[in-house]
Amino acid sequence: MFKGENIICLAAAAWQGMWARAQQFMTIFARSGNRILYVDPPLTLISPLKNPALWSVPKDLRQCGGENIDLYNPPVILPFGNMYRPINRINQRIIAGGLKKLCRELAFKPTICWTYLPNTVDLRLPDGVTLVYDCADEHTAFPGLINKETVSQMEKELFARAGVSLASARVLWERKKELAPAIELAPNGADVEHFSRAMQPGLPPPPELKALPRPVIGYVGAVSAWFDQEMVAAAAHAYPEWSFVLVGPVDTDVSLLSSLPNVCLPGRKPYSALPAYLKCFDIAVIPFKINELTTGVNPVKLYEYLAAGLPVVSSDLPEVRAFRPHVAIAGNAAEFVSKLEKELAADSAGKRAERREIAGRHSWEARAKSVVAAVQRNRKRKK
Repeated sequence: MFKGENIICLAAAAWQGMWARAQQFMTIFARSGNRILYVDPPLTLISPLKNPALWSVPKDLRQCGGENIDLYNPPVILPFGNMYRPINRINQRIIAGGLKKLCRELAFKPTICWTYLPNTVDLRLPDGVTLVYDCADEHTAFPGLINKETVSQMEKELFARAGVSLASARVLWERKKELAPAIELAPNGADVEHFSRAMQPGLPPPPELKALPRPVIGYVGAVSAWFDQEMVAAAAHAYPEWSFVLVGPVDTDVSLLSSLPNVCLPGRKPYSALPAYLKCFDIAVIPFKINELTTGVNPVKLYEYLAAGLPVVSSDLPEVRAFRPHVAIAGNAAEFVSKLEKELAADSAGKRAERREIAGRHSWEARAKSVVAAVQRNRKRKK
């Protein structure tokens, strides 16, 4: 693990959002003696119109409570930067100006820029900074205000500019290796110690789940356009005596699910509280629609579920297939219902311990060591 680096992380998700790859890597790097400047994705002038809660997002610099990590919310930028390249260039100049001023105030001389966003290709960096592009999503497939060709071109140029290119899923690695022949596969993982707390008998359950009828079929993650509501609704209709708990932010119409009496949507919960929720689950699910976006996903929740010892039923995602027979895969709603029945009936203490052991091979610490090695190899080649 390297030490003494000053790392700017240009993240795709806010630090206080759903915890995943960027927050995990940066936390581990900080613990190893590196300074981190974590940059939340900037808001545009129209962001609060779509989500009024964004009016209260903290501005400027703040501490995350962890040693060696500062969080920065950059200035508000123009909308449509992922549609029109000239707008993106203006936006990146705004962000660069804010970062330059902040780095001067903090006496922070960046040595690594770790980005998750194709549009940061237009961000001007100081000389000598190692640029790492950590590709964790198929950005051209996201819904919303993007132009696929614009995003694709920016990502192509970012791969060419980056000293180190990483992919979180094998499908992404296959898709991108023509653009970046030296791209390295670095899958996601889990904070195994954190999520294995779900197996501890003394961990108290969240109050809102205490009285739910069992079994509890649980999900942790965003309920977004790629979430297969029809699949979950089919299971909820088939087993009205079961409870379905979907923990996470909701950013799409969920009237199909919220109308069902045995479906609970408690919203996003703090990362620290998630083991208690998983403890209440009898089985965990990954019900994603299969499309260009989701086939490139390596779901962090898979590793977290396994670390909690839970049986898992998932849609047929490429990254999940390698975990059969420890994870059941459903190709449609009928299979989803039948796999839930089968996995619930077959679960045992022995299988839960086995899943925990499997998760132990996929820790974030191990992943962090592999990506640090990739950075160090790149620097040796340049000497």
